[in-house]
Amino acid sequence: MKKILLKQSNAMLSAILALFGVSSCTDADLYGSPMAEYGIPAAEYIEITGTVQNEAQQPIENIQVVSDYDMTYTSADGSFVLRREGVFPDQYMTLQFNDTDGEANGSYQNDTAEVHITYSGGDGSWNRGIGGGTVNKTLKEKTE
Repeated sequence: MKKILLKQSNAMLSAILALFGVSSCTDADLYGSPMAEYGIPAAEYIEITGTVQNEAQQPIENIQVVSDYDMTYTSADGSFVLRREGVFPDQYMTLQFNDTDGEANGSYQNDTAEVHITYSGGDGSWNRGIGGGTVNKTLKEKTE
């Protein structure tokens, strides 16, 4: 008698667990966005743009722009773009500007700038959508 009661209660418990387990998932959860919504908020991608110029407001080429996640160089018109997909928990990011080409375009002091990252799209909570910010930096010439 005990064995029969135990088998019946196990079958009933298995059926209940299976029912709740299957009904808690939808096709959108299974086949929708692969991004798990656990931990910290995420963005689909982030793009930081800007320009670097000297004190005479002339663009500076080949200035290294470094973030926590990426690195690039300024183009001939002094512009740069940093793009990255992934998780970005912070609303602010510090960029480092380094003159790495020696005397080729003049000598400039290394400097930093903080950029505020704003988000558009997404649902406004976990998936914040597309993030971006702009930085326009003026570098001072080195004095030796």
